[in-house]
Amino acid sequence: MTRNAFTIMPMKKSHIPACDAIVTGSDPWKRLNESVDLRGAISAKTTSARAYVCMAGRETAGFILFIPEPVFARGGYLRALAVAPRFQRQGVGRKLLSFAEKTTSERALHFFLCVSSFNRRAQVFYRKCGYRKAGSLPGIIRPGIAEFIYWKRLRKSPSRARRSEP
Repeated sequence: MTRNAFTIMPMKKSHIPACDAIVTGSDPWKRLNESVDLRGAISAKTTSARAYVCMAGRETAGFILFIPEPVFARGGYLRALAVAPRFQRQGVGRKLLSFAEKTTSERALHFFLCVSSFNRRAQVFYRKCGYRKAGSLPGIIRPGIAEFIYWKRLRKSPSRARRSEP
């Protein structure tokens, strides 16, 4: 499938089963025995998170869950990004991440995310997308496993207007 054949759209309830299947078969969730609350994420009344899917025709190729408003250090936060195995290495993750960065840059200066210490493929992916490791949270989810904080500046700080003197 060509990269242009992928379409990003808001996640609907009908997308949740396919997204749940991606989560259950993917790290870090598989290894940590964790899940992602997609139902809560698509309910505008309960969260400020945004959930989108990347579709390849009628098939869900991947999804992204993020908070575009500044939640930490003037930055938005990437909660989850996952791509179905058969669509990996086809630009789906990069397309979803670029979409989230563009949306977030309208509200925040930075974008943050966490990557499990064992998830080396994700670490390489985020570094290739311009993210830098900014810190580590050892044992925050499981003993012996750290969550690495990654950060990217989306835009420069707004310049302050100079006061004109009389």
